[in-house]
Amino acid sequence: MTVMPEATLTSTRLVSVVLGTYNERENLAKLVPAIESIFEENRTSCEIVVVDDNSPDGTSALVRELGMKYGNVRLLWRPEKMGPGSAHADGYRAAKGDIIIGMDTDFSHDPYDIPRFLAKIDEGYDIVQASRYIEGGTYEVNSFRTWKKKMASKFGNVLIAFLSRVPVHDFTTSFRAVRRGVVENVKTESSGNSFFMEFLVKAHRKRYRMIEIPIAFKDRVIGKSKLKLGRQSLRMLRDLAKLCFR
Repeated sequence: MTVMPEATLTSTRLVSVVLGTYNERENLAKLVPAIESIFEENRTSCEIVVVDDNSPDGTSALVRELGMKYGNVRLLWRPEKMGPGSAHADGYRAAKGDIIIGMDTDFSHDPYDIPRFLAKIDEGYDIVQASRYIEGGTYEVNSFRTWKKKMASKFGNVLIAFLSRVPVHDFTTSFRAVRRGVVENVKTESSGNSFFMEFLVKAHRKRYRMIEIPIAFKDRVIGKSKLKLGRQSLRMLRDLAKLCFR
């Protein structure tokens, strides 16, 4: 993996990377050094905000160690498992950066894509959203379980776009870059994974400039998926109805 050569970052801003975790110690031990090296190579200041839901595998202890090592890794500890949508919502609010980047911790999202997101912010966009469903985007399928997740995700995103009338193809992935002003002005209510959808819909209604860029979405190699497909799908449909028809 290499940093895209055309995406040279600037050093006059702070970028916050928000990571939601639950039993991700092994992945986090590899991801944080990768993120640190990307920002060091591009001479840009960053902080990493890890929102951990009281992981029993020692994730929080590792974050504290990484904070001592790098000096820019912060832990937002929560006493119970509340899910990635809620984690990112809290992480957005806790972040200090001029630009806030959310992403998964299990390497489903390639950290070396980060410069591509920031290059689009530099072009004047307020939100840069990753997409698995536009030209150039892919969704890796290695099992029947992953295929089911892909089909549910693809159908769900088509439904969200149709009902919300927001011209976005991928509402449900956490990988995105957002200007601080958008986070301050877009108020969300969802406590679950619907946060990702709700944030984009409300930002579009406020006429923020938004663009999608394609990503290669990988299936996790280490650890277990926390997604409960049936439960999350029903909650997403409920929250979508509230968002579009209230």
